[in-house]
Amino acid sequence: MKTIVKSVRPLLALFTFILLFSACSPKSDPDPLDQYVGTWIETMLNGKPDTDDEITIAKSGTGLTISDLTSNDIKASISGSGFKADNKSISTGSSYTFSDNTKGILYIQNLTGSVTNGELTLKYSLYSESTTRRISVDFTEVFTKK
Repeated sequence: MKTIVKSVRPLLALFTFILLFSACSPKSDPDPLDQYVGTWIETMLNGKPDTDDEITIAKSGTGLTISDLTSNDIKASISGSGFKADNKSISTGSSYTFSDNTKGILYIQNLTGSVTNGELTLKYSLYSESTTRRISVDFTEVFTKK
C-alpha cells in the first residue's frame, strides 16, 4: 500500500502543478470582430425612425462579410475603432433613372461601420452617374442586434 501511495504522490503533485500553471497562463483578448457578428435590424435612417433593412455580418478570416445590404456580399476589414469596406465603390446591382431619363448604376461608396453601446452605425454615400447627370447622397443607418 505504501508503494502505491508513494507512486501516486508525484502524479498528484504534477497534476496540481499543471492545473496551477494553466490557470495562471495569460488569457487571450476577445476577437474585435465578434462585436459585429450577427443579424442587425435597422432602427434609424439619417436620424429618422426606419425599420426596413436587416443585415447579417459574419466573420470571414480576419475580416467581415456583410450580407443583405446589396445584391452581393461586401467584404470589410477592421479600421481604427470600426470597420471599412475593402472596396471603395460597391455596385448595388440596381439602376437609377435620372430626371432626363438617362440611367446609371447605384454604388455604395466609402462604407464604414462601428458599434457603440450595442448599436451598429453604418455610414456611406449612395452614388450614381449617367452620361449627363451625377448624384451622391450620404446615409447614416443605425441598427440593433436581433
